Amino acid sequence: MNPTGVNRRTLLAVGGVGAVSVLAGCALPSPGPRTLEISEARLVERIAVQFPVQRRFMEVFELSLNTPRVRLLPEENRIGTELDYVLGVAGRPSARAARGKLTLSFGLRIDNPDQTVRLHEVRVDDFDVPGLPPPIGQHASRMGGVLVEDLLRDFVVYRIRPEDLKAFGRWGYEPGPVTVVPGGLQLRLDPVQTP
Repeated sequence: MNPTGVNRRTLLAVGGVGAVSVLAGCALPSPGPRTLEISEARLVERIAVQFPVQRRFMEVFELSLNTPRVRLLPEENRIGTELDYVLGVAGRPSARAARGKLTLSFGLRIDNPDQTVRLHEVRVDDFDVPGLPPPIGQHASRMGGVLVEDLLRDFVVYRIRPEDLKAFGRWGYEPGPVTVVPGGLQLRLDPVQTP
């Protein structure tokens, strides 16, 4: 038997095993989904820094919302919030404005193009308008509720950081569903292969 032939076969075999190993390393299986935890304290902080929110409507009225008080509603996958409001006539002293409290709840949705968590399906549960007779108060409450729902539609409560979406190799993550849980939020991150 030719020792040179044995060496060539051995080298080819070793080289083949090495090539298969390299190819196998390039075709790593995708990483599994992971979960980004957002604590209730962090959520409250992110919401609070965006207030007060003010809007003028019909060129006559000004609505200001402030002092959000947040409570998690995990059984409904929603978040409840109580706010103070000031509703006044544009250009008039704020002392003549109506002041009160309102409560609302909302779900959350992911906006993938800008990597944000936004309010979804905002629902005003109570818009208290003190000092008005019942029929006028009920009408003002309905109108105020519609204004608040419009004002807070798609309101951003959290921005996903680029480092939250990094994985390894040619894999990254994209945001999946967000769930309200006791103690905060859970955002599922799903793996995606990048070109």
